[in-house]
Amino acid sequence: MWFVEDSMGWERAVTRHVTISAGAKVYEIAGPQAWAELCRRFPLEVTAQNGEDWRLTTGRSGRWVIPDWTRVAGDYAGLHLTAAGYLAAAGTVVDVDADTASVIAGWAPDETYWLTDAALVNGEVQTWVRDTNSRHPVWAEQPQ
Repeated sequence: MWFVEDSMGWERAVTRHVTISAGAKVYEIAGPQAWAELCRRFPLEVTAQNGEDWRLTTGRSGRWVIPDWTRVAGDYAGLHLTAAGYLAAAGTVVDVDADTASVIAGWAPDETYWLTDAALVNGEVQTWVRDTNSRHPVWAEQPQ
């Protein structure tokens, strides 16, 4: 919970146990090469939507793509961005081909996005709150 990108100052988080269906395929994003491969296989052009922001952020002008999540869901139930993958590539230019690039944006390290119903939510809700009264703010489970 310390590593949420663009958290907007959130002070609470809610967690639940998730069971993954047997045989669910998860695409592992362990670095920029895995992200680029996903973008090559399932390209969705986002130059008009994100191009200017990404140009200002990265200094690169040109064509931008992200994975087309609808098409990705046909092959994978989920995508997991490893902590190493996040540290190696988040917020930087990922070259997809000679004139196309992408950015891993809006993800947190070690985060999984589920594209299908392979992740079954069950169990009790756990609420976590950020205790900002101590010298070093910590996350603690809030009693139910």
